[in-house]
Amino acid sequence: MNWTARLILLMALIGSTASLRAQEITFTASVDRKSIAVGEHVRLTITLSNAGDRFSTPDLGGLVVVGGPSYGSNMVSTNGRMSVSVSRTWLLTGTAPGKFTIGASKASVGGGTLQTEPITIEVVKAGSRPSDASAAQGQRSDPNLFVTISLSKNKAYVGEQVLATYTLYNRYAALELSKFELPKLNGFWSEEIEIGESGWSEQVVNGIGYRVAVLKKQLLFPQRSGKLRVEPMELTCIVNRSFFNRGSSIDLKSSPVDFTSLALPPNAPADFSGAVGELDLQVQTDRTSVKANEAIEIVVRMSGRTNLKLLDAPKLDFPGDFEAYDPKVVDKISVNASGMSGSREFQYTVIPRHDGHFDLGTISFSYFDTRTNTYKSLASDPIVIDVAPGEGGPSTNLRYPSKSDVVTLGEEVRYIRTGDLDLRTKGHFLFASLPWFAGMGAPALAFLLLLAWQRKRERERGDVEGTRRKRADGVARKRLREAELGLDQGDRNVFYAALSKALHGYLSDKFNLGVAEVNTNELRQRFATYADGNELADDCARLLTACDMARFAPVEDKPRRELYEEAAQLIQRIERSARK
Repeated sequence: MNWTARLILLMALIGSTASLRAQEITFTASVDRKSIAVGEHVRLTITLSNAGDRFSTPDLGGLVVVGGPSYGSNMVSTNGRMSVSVSRTWLLTGTAPGKFTIGASKASVGGGTLQTEPITIEVVKAGSRPSDASAAQGQRSDPNLFVTISLSKNKAYVGEQVLATYTLYNRYAALELSKFELPKLNGFWSEEIEIGESGWSEQVVNGIGYRVAVLKKQLLFPQRSGKLRVEPMELTCIVNRSFFNRGSSIDLKSSPVDFTSLALPPNAPADFSGAVGELDLQVQTDRTSVKANEAIEIVVRMSGRTNLKLLDAPKLDFPGDFEAYDPKVVDKISVNASGMSGSREFQYTVIPRHDGHFDLGTISFSYFDTRTNTYKSLASDPIVIDVAPGEGGPSTNLRYPSKSDVVTLGEEVRYIRTGDLDLRTKGHFLFASLPWFAGMGAPALAFLLLLAWQRKRERERGDVEGTRRKRADGVARKRLREAELGLDQGDRNVFYAALSKALHGYLSDKFNLGVAEVNTNELRQRFATYADGNELADDCARLLTACDMARFAPVEDKPRRELYEEAAQLIQRIERSARK
C-alpha cells in the first residue's frame, strides 16, 4: 500500500474513531478453493475489519507464491456508522501432490492478539481431479479451460422444443478463440437464438472460480423418436498471448450429450399435423352479410408456444359457389431462451359468387399438449355467411353471359355477330404473296422461340444447385452492403450479423451446402480443386470464427473495418480462382 493510500486510510480511521468502536472487529482468512492439481492456482485472501491495517503474513506450509500480495481496502457507511476493512491477497500454487496447511495470520488489536484459522489445501496430480461441470461433460485437457453443452431437458416428445446452451469456462487472463464449430445435430431441427453481446460472468465450480461466457444458444426440436445425440462442440483457443508472447494453443472438445426422443401416443386425431406444445385457436371474419361478388376475409390465428414456423394452413372446404384464394401468412414470432412463442395467422380471401345462406361449418385443429401429455382438439364457432343478390337484381345458380358481360372483357373477345354477312373481295388477293408467307411464318418462329425460352427456364429451375452457384456472388454483395451500413452506423450487432450471413450464405450457395455443413473439413474438400484451396478454406474458417465469436462471445480482437475488407477480398479471390 503506497503512502497516499495509507494517509487516506489513516484520516478515515481518525475521523470515524467513535463510530468504529461500535463496529464489530473481524479477522478472517479465506481461499477460493481447497483442492487443486499440481500447477493450478489457489487465491488466499486475509481481511481485517475495523482494527487498522497491520497483520502478519502466515506460514504458507510449502505452497509457492506466484503472485502478490495485492492490497485492497473498503469503506462502507451504514446508517451513519462507518466500517473499514483492509485485505491482502496472494496467488499460490503447489509443485507436488500432498496436503499443505496455511498457518494463522496474527494482528494486534487493543492490547490483545487476533489470529485467523489455519487452512488445509490438498494438491493432487495434474488431470486427476476434474471439476463438477467438466466431469459431467467429460473431456478436459486443461483444468483452467473447458466447454460444455447443456440441454434444458434430456427427454422430450417428438416436436417438443428443447433449449441447448454452449458455455465456455475460463481461468486465463488473456483468451482468444481461433476456431469455433457447433456440433452436428442429427435428428434435430434447430432454430438460432440471438443472444446479443455476451460478457463474462463469475461462477464457482467445485470450489474453483471461473469466468464464464455463453457462446451460443439454440432451440432444438427432435424430429424422430428414439435415442438421439448432440455431437461434441470443438473449440481452439489461444491463451496468454501478449506483445512479447505468442501464447499457447489449446484444443477443446465437449462430451456429446445423449437425448431420448419420445414417440407421440397413438390414436392421434385425424386433423393432427404434428404440432406439439401449447396452442390456442382464434377464427375471425370481417363480416357475415355481403352481396354476391363481394370479398370476405377469414382470419385463422394460431398462438402459443410451439414450433410456429412449421404450422401448415388448415384445410378449409368452401362451397362451390365460393371463389377462394391461397391464404396470406403473417408471423408474429419471438425466439429466445424461453422458447419459440407468438402467433401465425392465415388470412383467407373468399368471394361468394351467388346469393344464398351458407353454413361453412367450423374450423378445427388438433395438437399434442405437453402440459397434459394428451391430444387436444380446438374448434371455432360455426361460420355462417348470408349473401344477398349482387348489383343488377337477384342472381341464380346458373348465370349466362350477357352481351355486356362479353364486351367488358376487352378487345380480345367480342360478342359474336349474328345475321347476314356481307362478304366481298376487296383489293388484291393476299394468298401466296410475300406478306402472306411472312405472316404465316412469323407465328411459327415466335412459337419456336417461346418454346426454346420455356425449356431454358425449366432447365434453370431444375438446376437448383447451378442457380444457387450463379447467385452466390450477388447475394453476398448485397449482404456485405448491409454489413457496411452497420459499420457506418456503429451498430455492432447489425454489422456482425450481416457479415456472418454474407460469408455463410455465400459458401452455402457456392457449394450447395446447408448452413450447418459449412465447417473447416467440408470447405477443405470443396476447395480441393482450387489452386490455393487450402489457403482459401483456412481463411474462410478464420473469418467465420471471428464473426461468430464477436457475435456470441465477449471477444473482438480485430477492427471491424479490417474484417469487412478481408471478407470482401476473400469472396473476390474465390470468384477469381473459380474462373481459372
